[in-house]
Amino acid sequence: MDTKERDAVLNERRIARMDADFDPNLRPEAMPAPEMRLANAAEYSAYQMGKIRKALERIADVLEQKNS
Repeated sequence: MDTKERDAVLNERRIARMDADFDPNLRPEAMPAPEMRLANAAEYSAYQMGKIRKALERIADVLEQKNS
């Protein structure tokens, strides 16, 4: 697998993880460092906020078209 294919697979996995419900990854046998947990939560939140913004833009567009 070349670098381009590997990057595409990793990107698909990241998007699938972000589209799923948030998993704080808290397991007693392998507890991530607090910094890593905060980074994961922030990344997930930013991704979800972007999706919400896009959805609201689509709703606003539909409402504008109906009001025109």
